[in-house]
Amino acid sequence: MKLKKKFKFSDSNQVWRIKITDTDKLFVETRDTEKMNAYFHCYDLFSRKRIFTGLQMREKYWLGIEAIKGDIVFFHRFAKPDMPAHRGIFAFDITTQKTLWDNEAYAFLFLKDDLIYVYQERFEGRNFYTLSINSGEVVEELGKKAEDINKLRDEAELSVDYSNYAFPEKHFGSSSDEKVDSLIANELKNIEVASAVEYINSNGLLLFNFHQIGKKKELINKLKVFDLFKGKEIFYEVLNKSANAFAPDSFFIYKNLVILIKEKKEIIIFEIKY
Repeated sequence: MKLKKKFKFSDSNQVWRIKITDTDKLFVETRDTEKMNAYFHCYDLFSRKRIFTGLQMREKYWLGIEAIKGDIVFFHRFAKPDMPAHRGIFAFDITTQKTLWDNEAYAFLFLKDDLIYVYQERFEGRNFYTLSINSGEVVEELGKKAEDINKLRDEAELSVDYSNYAFPEKHFGSSSDEKVDSLIANELKNIEVASAVEYINSNGLLLFNFHQIGKKKELINKLKVFDLFKGKEIFYEVLNKSANAFAPDSFFIYKNLVILIKEKKEIIIFEIKY
């Protein structure tokens, strides 16, 4: 078993968010927090084809990603800059690189059954609606029953398919696999570590990262990958040389790809070869 380097994305700005579409596209958000600009980049994960890079929306900074369905990305703006309340929804098509529709009247809640569930603030409370994914037009008015909407939201969350993903979990010294516990303990026995180790044990491949406390009390985020069948280290990388705080979620697996975030400015992708 080995890791074969497949692709690297790097940017002068900080990687803010990574999303993978239903169509195996890597959608990356980077931000320049000083000049207050948000940029978006998109690549085909398996062909490595660049679809676009450095793209900006009409709203340059005060926006965020709500969800992605197929090749459509749903964004929100903010009611006021630097305030958390979301305002409006606009749909961006990755394929055409155009805004499909823009609806300022509603705020996003969730996606379910090819509909967008939204709400509109009224003086007497919230009104709930469904919108068409393709047009942003109202499909149905759902009234004011928040309890019913919350049940639908729970159903939507439970229906999301994460079967292609493996995300790290915390390791506090023991797990369901004694071999994993022994290997991690042996690797860290002479190292001063801050916080918990994060690990993925997937089909004989063990990935784990830890924050070693450096000489100047800085945190050094290190990742190690082992072939569990052979008990052999096959990859090592420093993900952050000098972190100010514990930084979780630095790696995950999608299908047969290992995806790493390095120094908050690089995304490195490896193919798992069995």
